[in-house]
Amino acid sequence: MYEIVLTLHSWLRWIVLLLGILVIFGNYKGWKASLPYEGMNKKLNTYFMASLHTQLLLGLILYCGVSPMMHKIFSDFGASMHDKEMRFWSVEHIMGMVIGIAIAQIGSIKSKRQATDELKYKTAFIWFTVAFILILLMIPFGIWNVERPFFRM
Repeated sequence: MYEIVLTLHSWLRWIVLLLGILVIFGNYKGWKASLPYEGMNKKLNTYFMASLHTQLLLGLILYCGVSPMMHKIFSDFGASMHDKEMRFWSVEHIMGMVIGIAIAQIGSIKSKRQATDELKYKTAFIWFTVAFILILLMIPFGIWNVERPFFRM
């Protein structure tokens, strides 16, 4: 089960990133072009949020249940804080992602409550961009944190 969940979590990040880029550009375009808040842009916002929540669920399954690495970290949590990679997985990655997803969720809710379509797009653009940047920083690409394979098979 571990390998399946890890592979799904790894591959879903690409869908999250693609949808994130699409919603950021779509909301920016809708805001600047004063488009009606409907159709594909609205659906993409929903798909982006669904992908984030699915990714969070898979990550929590790994974090709390099936990951052998997390079992090792939790067996001596204090010692893992002195290891950069273990600290990344046990604290930084999960906290950054949870905060990023929370920011996106708040933005999604706030954008739907705005009075005009222009404000809906603007609000979604700002909140989704902030969330996307934070999420991007916490993906283990090996540039500013630990490295993991881009594609798991």
